[in-house]
Amino acid sequence: MQVTYPSIDRSWPGAVADTGWNYGLELLEGRGYVTIPLGVLKVSGTDRWTWLNSVSTQDFSNWETASSREALILDPTGHIELSFFAVDDGTNVWILTEEPRGTVEFFQAMRFRSRVEIADVSADFAVIGYLKTGDKDSLAAQFWSEQARVTWTDPWPGPVGNTTTFTTPGASHPADDPAAPHRELAVVSHPDLPALEAKAATNALMKADLGAWEAVRISLWHPRLGCEGKPGTLPHELDWLRVAVSLQKGCYPGQETVAKLTNRGRPPRRLTFLDLDGSREELPAIGSPLTLESDGSEVGVLTSVAYHPTDGQIGLGLLKRQVDPAEMLLVEGTRAAQSVIVDPSGDNPRRLDDSKLSGLLGLRARKK
Repeated sequence: MQVTYPSIDRSWPGAVADTGWNYGLELLEGRGYVTIPLGVLKVSGTDRWTWLNSVSTQDFSNWETASSREALILDPTGHIELSFFAVDDGTNVWILTEEPRGTVEFFQAMRFRSRVEIADVSADFAVIGYLKTGDKDSLAAQFWSEQARVTWTDPWPGPVGNTTTFTTPGASHPADDPAAPHRELAVVSHPDLPALEAKAATNALMKADLGAWEAVRISLWHPRLGCEGKPGTLPHELDWLRVAVSLQKGCYPGQETVAKLTNRGRPPRRLTFLDLDGSREELPAIGSPLTLESDGSEVGVLTSVAYHPTDGQIGLGLLKRQVDPAEMLLVEGTRAAQSVIVDPSGDNPRRLDDSKLSGLLGLRARKK
């Protein structure tokens, strides 16, 4: 039997507290950049769009050259296996992923007779991250986009295409704020990186630590494979459908579970934003249990944590869905207040309630 779904080691970037938080303010102000440890793949061939459309959750069928996408690969039961960013330069689809080895293994196993070629070019290219605000180019964006072979612009928070969201209806999203930072990635020549970084320094650009980049991601509520996308996690639990899952297409691994949970079910857990009280200088460890302050019962797990340059200690956690958002949580003795990301009701605009379902069933019966 062919092994289609590889065993994934989701350890990047390991203990986030060890990655440092230097120059976070410069990053926010567009005067900093970060080297992101992402693998780089190239998918070429005339079938590259239709083939990617068939193996991932994203709709690549009517893609535009130079537009940026985010996609997931699910196992047959609908749980997250891999995630990747994608942008097409007119000849190749550039894939940026935390798991290049696992992604290549999966892609090769799913080629069949499709006219595609898959190459891992991680040794040849480096990925640089920087921030923009609104439509304004930052100093870092101007510099690195000029050096890039290709750039990827984060579509978060979308929504992208025919999809749905699991946030509370009418609630604001931090990434929708006109003043919110927007992430961009530049793929540059790896051999040229030392010279490019030296040139960046002469242009008054500071190299920030990876932890600062993570802090921005957390503040925008954006899940990541190595932290939130652990084995057994459903994209609905993370509100990841909004940019990475098309509900208009089918026939990809896990599609049946995606449709059932969207139309009739509710995710068993929910992602929440955590504002830590900062009573301890040391950050709690990722993977630490989240407990209720009221009775000490364990209700979830800390998935991400960071020092934000303006917001202080923040994190993301995965909770049992029905935990009261007003409950104060504890993580390693530190108090953490919740901000709702995935609504505790588990509802989404595409969910069929009993009255809608009865109407559909009645319509089908009348057609017979």
